[in-house]
Amino acid sequence: MDSDHAQREYPFADGRNVLWELEGYGADDRQHSSRWLGREEYLRIRHLFAAELGGDDWMMTGSWPVPPQLWGPLQELLGPLGLEDGIDYFLGARQNLPDGRIWRPGPDGGPLPGPVPAP
Repeated sequence: MDSDHAQREYPFADGRNVLWELEGYGADDRQHSSRWLGREEYLRIRHLFAAELGGDDWMMTGSWPVPPQLWGPLQELLGPLGLEDGIDYFLGARQNLPDGRIWRPGPDGGPLPGPVPAP
């Protein structure tokens, strides 16, 4: 693998150094809730989104809608989430940087955020 390809693949390859954010937005377009999921939690629920993900197994291309019909299965696998009617929920990946910051890639992936741990 050439270094350019490795840089595009990493730091997200295989869900390394990644957190997933379950965000809830109201009709006012404000964020009303947020919950971070680790890799193990994400792996428990990923199959619920499989049909929509195509080749994006780690949700790296954006945030994915969480329709109400998935709320029950999500809560069965993750425990109570406090999901509310009238709130639109989305799930997407963010890089968990070593210094504790969270990096959200832009639509084109954008530049890497600085030093990241070796793959």
